[in-house]
Amino acid sequence: MTLHLPTVLFFAGLLTVAMTVGIGLLAYRERRDYLWHWTAALASTFVGMVLFAVRGSAPDLLTVVLANMLLLGNLLFTLSGYQRLFRLSKAPRGMGALVVVQLIAFLWLTYGLDHYPSRVHAFNSTLAALSLASAHLLWQQRHRLGWTVLALPVIAHLLHAGIGVTRIVMTLTDAGGVTSLHAASQAHVVAIMLNSFAAIALAFGFLALHAGDLLEELNEQASTDALTGLLNRRGFDPALQLEWERHRRLSQPLALLLIDIDHFKRINDLHGHAAGDAALRHLGQVLRQHLRPYDLSARIGGEEFCVVQSGVHPEEARQTAERLRKADLCFGLDAQGEAMRMTISIGLATARPEDTEPAQLLARADTALYLAKAEGRNRVMPG
Repeated sequence: MTLHLPTVLFFAGLLTVAMTVGIGLLAYRERRDYLWHWTAALASTFVGMVLFAVRGSAPDLLTVVLANMLLLGNLLFTLSGYQRLFRLSKAPRGMGALVVVQLIAFLWLTYGLDHYPSRVHAFNSTLAALSLASAHLLWQQRHRLGWTVLALPVIAHLLHAGIGVTRIVMTLTDAGGVTSLHAASQAHVVAIMLNSFAAIALAFGFLALHAGDLLEELNEQASTDALTGLLNRRGFDPALQLEWERHRRLSQPLALLLIDIDHFKRINDLHGHAAGDAALRHLGQVLRQHLRPYDLSARIGGEEFCVVQSGVHPEEARQTAERLRKADLCFGLDAQGEAMRMTISIGLATARPEDTEPAQLLARADTALYLAKAEGRNRVMPG
C-alpha cells in the first residue's frame, strides 16, 4: 500500500486541530499561561501541516518557508510553555537568534540555493536539537512531577528527535538524491507521518502535564494551613518523618520546639475571632522571620505550632526558642487603639540515642510545654 503524503497530513491535521480547540478551551477556562503557549504550539503545527499539504499549489514562501518555521515554532511555544509551567525565571538561551537564523536559512535554501536535501537537514537538525532540549528540561523536573506524568511528553520529544536524525540520514543515503518533497520515498513519507503523530502524542502529553500540575497544587493546598501559610498537620507529619530519617542516617542533632499561644481563648473572647486570626498569622510571620530557611515549621493544631531544627545542639535550640519568645508579638490594635500583644510558651526536646521514632521527641516536647504552662506561661521549658 502506498501512503499519500497530503492525505496523511490531512488526517493528522484534523486530529491536531481537535486537540488545539480542546486545549484552547481549557486555557480559556483555567487562565493558565502555559496552556495558551501549548495552544499556540498546536495551532502552528496544524497550519504548518496544511501548508505542507498544498505544496505545489501555493507559493513556496508559504508552503516551504512559513510551513517549516511554523512546525519549528511548535517546539518553541512548547518550550516557553514548559518555562511557565515550571516557573523558570529564564527562557532557554538563543531562542530569538535561532528563529532569525532559521528564517534566513530557509529563505536562502528556497530562493537562493534551492536545495531540498539541505532544507531537510536544516529543519530536522533544529527539530532534533529543540526536541532534545525539551526532553532534558522535562527530565530535570522528574523529582517534582514523577515519571507517570512526564513519560508521554518525554517519549514524544525523543521520537521527534529520533525521526529528525533518521530523515537526515535517509536524505544523505538516498540513491540519486531527492529533489522535492513530492519525490520523497515512502520511507520519508512514513517518517513525516510518524512526526505528525508524535506531535499529536505531545498534545496528550500537555494534558498529562496539566493534570500533574493540578494534582501538585491540590496536594500543596491540602498540606498547607490557609491562615498562616505554614504546613498543617497533614503536611507536617511526613515532613517530620523525613527529618527524622535524615537525623538517623547522618547522625545529626535534631531539636523540636512545640509552641502554644498563651490564653488564646481570652484573645478571641476579648477582641473577637478576627483578632485571634491576626495573632495566628503574626506568629506564622515571626517563625518565618526568625528561623532558617530550611527549618521545618507548621501549625499543627488550633493555636499550637511546631518547629523542627536539624543540626542544632540543645543550647542552640534553646537560644532559638528564647529568640522567638522575645520577638515582637504585637499583632494589631484593639478598638481603643491599644496594642494587642500575645505571649507564647515553648516546650523543647532534642533527639536522644535511645529514641526510635519521632513520636517520642514530640511527646517530650508536649510534656515540656505542659510544664511551661503550669509554671506560669511565657517561658521556654526543656524536656
